[in-house]
Amino acid sequence: MMKQQRIGFIGMGLMGVPMSLRLHQAGFDLRVWNRNPAKCQPLAAAGVAVAASLAELVADSDLLLTC
Repeated sequence: MMKQQRIGFIGMGLMGVPMSLRLHQAGFDLRVWNRNPAKCQPLAAAGVAVAASLAELVADSDLLLTC
């Protein structure tokens, strides 16, 4: 069985938040980061993991998406 890739999503703006929420709702292993941490709050409230730094996000991801 193939292991699910860990997705890192950078950029929680008008497009990044809804795209990230849909990935999370679809069951993907997702972590997010934004240079303004407050933008990640709706995602954290939905149960999405928020990386403390960009370096942490990159180190913990197999695939990176930016928006």
